Amino acid sequence: MVKHLAKIIILIMLIILLASCSLKRSNPLDPNGNGDIVVPEPVTGITHTTSSQHQNPCWVNIKWAANSASNTDGYFIYRGMGYYSSFALVDSSRTNEYVHSSANDPTVQPGDYWYRISAYKTYPEGKLEGRRSEPYWVRIP
Repeated sequence: MVKHLAKIIILIMLIILLASCSLKRSNPLDPNGNGDIVVPEPVTGITHTTSSQHQNPCWVNIKWAANSASNTDGYFIYRGMGYYSSFALVDSSRTNEYVHSSANDPTVQPGDYWYRISAYKTYPEGKLEGRRSEPYWVRIP
């Protein structure tokens, strides 16, 4: 009985999988369904400077290599507490530089943080985000 039930479940899963392959792509920002959509390039060349020890406000200035204007309108900046942690959206920037300061964000304190940057392109349907950079380590003294 259990073997028979397992075969039925596998058959149902196979049918669902095969049926989903024929679904029409309807996402207007799907680059596979629309040749006019350009996915932003990944962000590279990340560097940083930080405030001095005991400086108030404390801050980190993050810079990266600018993407081509033809595929990037701005950048999203994310921060996490560890390499494998979850990352929260901190802000966005129209340029290839961002200053994260305790003057505007009280969570910026001395310590170790990880940042990830992604580029985005704006379309009438919304913003298409490219791949996030590898986590980048920053120590604020």
